[in-house]
Amino acid sequence: MYFFRMLGFLAMSLAALVVSADDRQLALDKINLARQAKGVPSLTWNPDLAAYAQFWANQMGSDAQPFAHAPLQYRPHQGETIYEHQSGHCDAAFDGPLQTAVHDWLLEGSIYDGQPIRTGQEPWLHWSQCMWSGTTQIGCARAYSISGPYKVYSVCRFLPEGNVIGQKPF
Repeated sequence: MYFFRMLGFLAMSLAALVVSADDRQLALDKINLARQAKGVPSLTWNPDLAAYAQFWANQMGSDAQPFAHAPLQYRPHQGETIYEHQSGHCDAAFDGPLQTAVHDWLLEGSIYDGQPIRTGQEPWLHWSQCMWSGTTQIGCARAYSISGPYKVYSVCRFLPEGNVIGQKPF
């Protein structure tokens, strides 16, 4: 039993090991275009943040953890956005999950009320983390679920973290 569980985990890990370079770059470009439109400097790619994001995406993809933000001890001083998507095999979102996640996170900007973060429960916090003017680095990853066909978990980590209560994104 243990052997098959480990074999499944290894197979899932190998499949999730490397984010497609195109998916990664297009997702980063999409965030940076949105930031530039608001006069916010572009983010740079951080491979260490991507590795941290990969670890958490793998945890969710292997069912070791539920779909939820990583506890703070797993992301010290890092902002985090997460996304769960289930699609069909021929759905472009399955092959470009980071682009899909970023697209949906950025849509939250349409409901931003221009106010500082009050509770940390605002419905636009994925968008605000992507747009946070003090954030300079990003790393993202994705993992495919071992329990749900065509289910993908996407995670991005940010440094310095944003979404500070009492502050605005920019």
